[in-house]
Amino acid sequence: MSGRKARSGGEDTRMRDQKQTNRPGRARRDAREAVLLALLSRVRNDTFSNVLVKRTLDDCAEMSTAERAFIKRLLEGVIEREPELDARITHYTKRPVTRLHPAVLQILRMGIYQILYMDAVPDSAACNESVRLAKKHAPARLSGFVNGVLRNAARDADSERKKEDPDISVRYSMPAWLTEMWTEQLGEETAVRLLEALMEVRPVSVRTAPGLAVQEREKLILQLREAGAVVEKGMWLEDSLRIRRTSDLRKLPGFDRGLWTVQDESSMLAVRAAGLTGTETVYDVCAAPGGKSFYAAQILQAAGEPGAAQVGRVFSFDLTARKTDRIREGAARLQLTNIIVQERDARLDQPAERERADVLLCDLPCSGLGVIGKKRDIKYRASREGILSLQTLQRQILKSAVRYLKPGGVMIYSTCTISREENEDNAAWIEKELGLVPDALEPHLPDGIPGLQGHMLQLLPHEHGTDGFFISRFRRPPV
Repeated sequence: MSGRKARSGGEDTRMRDQKQTNRPGRARRDAREAVLLALLSRVRNDTFSNVLVKRTLDDCAEMSTAERAFIKRLLEGVIEREPELDARITHYTKRPVTRLHPAVLQILRMGIYQILYMDAVPDSAACNESVRLAKKHAPARLSGFVNGVLRNAARDADSERKKEDPDISVRYSMPAWLTEMWTEQLGEETAVRLLEALMEVRPVSVRTAPGLAVQEREKLILQLREAGAVVEKGMWLEDSLRIRRTSDLRKLPGFDRGLWTVQDESSMLAVRAAGLTGTETVYDVCAAPGGKSFYAAQILQAAGEPGAAQVGRVFSFDLTARKTDRIREGAARLQLTNIIVQERDARLDQPAERERADVLLCDLPCSGLGVIGKKRDIKYRASREGILSLQTLQRQILKSAVRYLKPGGVMIYSTCTISREENEDNAAWIEKELGLVPDALEPHLPDGIPGLQGHMLQLLPHEHGTDGFFISRFRRPPV
């Protein structure tokens, strides 16, 4: 596929797609076309997958719940399994995927994913719909090429489904360096179970307000179910719920009144690890989008004595106005009055505020490997070198942020990742270089939670049913 016609066709397609995807809020009525345009936009604009999925679903607001669920599944699935899909395309076309027309490449990825991983979609529909898209978004002569590749893929589908590639990085569409790191750090059996869990479609974890009465909570669950959501209780905490089969969380009962908010149980556990009692001053130094600040503020409000002169407060910081505006919006929806939000660079010392915090929450920028199940393309952006660079940044922030902490105060260091360099190695560094004392997590977390190692806990999706998340607790020695 070379020569002027192919190049011209590609340029025409890109111009047409640009026109179709650059209009914000454009309503879509074709589910597969919406996925195709989103994938083409992702290549052009390097958009994060979770942002892309939300934007696409917003553009498809007029579609049915089933159609929107199809879009989400197909879009996330193609991004998640891109390396495997490209290997199969190369096998059938006998050419590198970089030589394929941009729209054709995405259409083939979508078609093969439907054939192999979406049992509810007949192979004939996957092929025919892909050909239709090719006729609309690629040079006309390439529709036959798409048809041939996908017919071959459908013919081989049964045998391909039964194959288990011995290379786990291929089997789970994960970069080789990452599977090697997890195998080295966790052991092969745990690494494989982790990879399997990251491929699963998980429910959305939400948190109800901690001050919500039991009857109100049960009433809310009933209302959510009546709205069509499948609701289950969380694994570890009474405030946690898991929601499935909903097309737009924001339209569900109780969201606009602040009765619940989206938050994974792992993030909730990090706040619970602080052991808040109601009157503490909490500093959250890298707070956006605000989940831990909100939970801490609500715990303080719920635990405070009615009519007490002092209720604990949360000082919630992040680097830019864009980030802090998100925190302010969330705090307003949750009707939180004991949270103070400011723009602040966590690496810079604030001499006037030294030793003011009873509790310091340091959930720091990290590689995000624990949330690959939600943000499918993180694995393509991360690297071993990037992890080491992040470790340096994390230590810069910790060295400055620890000055906020009062003598005898508690620091929670946490990340949403699974890497020794960012987690256990940093915990050892905190003890050695910052002089903080490890403080046991067990008194502050639910009974029976597996994997506790004194002051540290590595949460794993397959073991804890949460995001991959690291929590550690330290105390500053009293004077």
